[in-house]
Amino acid sequence: MLPAVIPEPAPALSGRPNGPLVPDAGFYVGAYSKHVDGSGFTRQKEAVESLERELGRRLHIDHHFYEWEKEFPSEREPWDIENGRIPMISWNGTFTSQIINGSQDGLILRRAQDVKALGAPVFIRWFWEMDGNKKADRVEGPAKYVQAWKHIVDLFRAQGVQNAVWVWCPNASAIGNGEAKAYYPGPGYVDWVCGDGYNFYPNRPGDKWENFDEIFGPFYREAQKYGKPIMIGEVGVLEDPAVPGRKQQWFHQSHDAIVARYPALAAVVYFNADSLTNGIHFDWRVGTSPESFEGFRYMFTGDAPIPRPITPTTQPRVVAPVATTRPPAQPVATTGPKPQVTPTTRVTKATKPTPVKTTAPPPPPKEPSVRLTWVLEQLRHLGS
Repeated sequence: MLPAVIPEPAPALSGRPNGPLVPDAGFYVGAYSKHVDGSGFTRQKEAVESLERELGRRLHIDHHFYEWEKEFPSEREPWDIENGRIPMISWNGTFTSQIINGSQDGLILRRAQDVKALGAPVFIRWFWEMDGNKKADRVEGPAKYVQAWKHIVDLFRAQGVQNAVWVWCPNASAIGNGEAKAYYPGPGYVDWVCGDGYNFYPNRPGDKWENFDEIFGPFYREAQKYGKPIMIGEVGVLEDPAVPGRKQQWFHQSHDAIVARYPALAAVVYFNADSLTNGIHFDWRVGTSPESFEGFRYMFTGDAPIPRPITPTTQPRVVAPVATTRPPAQPVATTGPKPQVTPTTRVTKATKPTPVKTTAPPPPPKEPSVRLTWVLEQLRHLGS
């Protein structure tokens, strides 16, 4: 039997806050990848593999979206884990009053049990961009949002779920201007602080071209005050027909800005898809031009990101998600085992990667299973 006492996490290097899965330096690269022919696991799998093949590296984070009632984990998450990635589940919300009154408990408990059965770490980004107008009717205000968030996390913990890493993710602008503070569930209920931001120019009327600092500078300064690892959960940029190559330059300048001014940024997840909003088409995909992709390749393979995939020697530091002494919002009976130890291991930044050739490299080698290395680390801890 594994020990039931969670070890103290090792101190973070380079001034970064401690937290589950936080790397010591550099940032995880991740993406949501939509296939040109539509959705479905097979097509999304092809889209992810194609992106990795062209990049010449494996993603650390593979991003998936689920509606409130949609079952997860699906076949996507085990596939990610077996291929050395960390899944990130963006779980959309429902009316928060229904969560608070307990009528959704059965659904929440099923999700908790299925996430626990994965046996490996997974980011859960619940009801992201809650501060915006689009979701206001279901959010029902900051107070109910916070209460609903805590209720969900409490139910997961009551089931002994140790591998869920909770990512709180408003719009980056709302963190930057302080509007998101009212939606913060508190340090005992959040593992990572996240923000979403896009450069909507030239497609959205009234917008101007914005560089990385303009989109994420205020967010980053305010996010540091929360004392949590920092993630960009969604980011995208469009081509500017009037200035060829501007999208490529945006990627280059973003990478260089991160190197110079964002040392605590621990993950960047790109929105590699197109979308239709208010009748306006936005093509965020990295392959909108050969120049665009080369810029993106630089952003995800230069000096700033962690330069190689997760391996047994570069496994992310897995500490237990934040503990709380607050009892569950609604007691839930459980016959599950006692919470298990999650080991503390580290990612260290490797040497600068060799320059990428202009021809598409072969597919990256399959990495050892995250689940396997995670279990081995627990056994190693037990034996020490």
